[in-house]
Amino acid sequence: MEELQIDYYFEDLQACPCFRYLKSTFLPWDLLQLKNDMFNFQTSIIQGFVEESVIIKGTVFIGEGTFIDDHVTIQGPVYIGKNCIVRSDALIRPYSVIGDQVVVGHNTEIKNSIIFNEAKMASHSVVNDSVIGKGARLGSGVITDTRRFDQKDVIVRIQDKEFNTDYDKLGLIAGDYIRIGSNCSTLPGTVIGKYTWFYSNMLIYNFYPKEKFVKLRQEIDVVNKEPYKFKIDDKSGMR
Repeated sequence: MEELQIDYYFEDLQACPCFRYLKSTFLPWDLLQLKNDMFNFQTSIIQGFVEESVIIKGTVFIGEGTFIDDHVTIQGPVYIGKNCIVRSDALIRPYSVIGDQVVVGHNTEIKNSIIFNEAKMASHSVVNDSVIGKGARLGSGVITDTRRFDQKDVIVRIQDKEFNTDYDKLGLIAGDYIRIGSNCSTLPGTVIGKYTWFYSNMLIYNFYPKEKFVKLRQEIDVVNKEPYKFKIDDKSGMR
């Protein structure tokens, strides 16, 4: 089944921060477990520039050339690679692995996720329990939902097959160079093939093949109305 091959999603595995820990065969969501082998540092290593107002708890690795802006909170263990930009008020929660040349937008949250090199997440996004491929772009306000209402293990549906992931929390598996417009939400266990793009303001769920453009079609009906002028004694309290 082509859609289970790892290169269906990630054509450049060397862009994966935990490349040297990968197995010969694995499923895309296995990366959430494989990445944890990177947390073998016992003390923090900070090689980049960190503003004085940044709060760091636990052990962290921050690579050369990386800039951590004002009022960012990092809760270790966390790995951040080289030449990244983490904008102000971002929250990086435990077991997050961020590759090289990644941009984390203002007030964006990342938790227990792996972000491949050159990915960008715009402001006010939430990326939890997710895998984001090389060069991916997430617009402002993108939310990755991670847990079923019944709190059972997340099921991934690819074409006509179902896979029990053994994760009770699993967000988005996003292939290389995908693009998601602003204010989209993804349901638990969403899987997107590489180079697929999405319009803004969508609910994204289940499986999307590679190299597609998913468009939101919306009809708007503009009708005439009678003009209304507020009176001084209007019960709405408006003047």
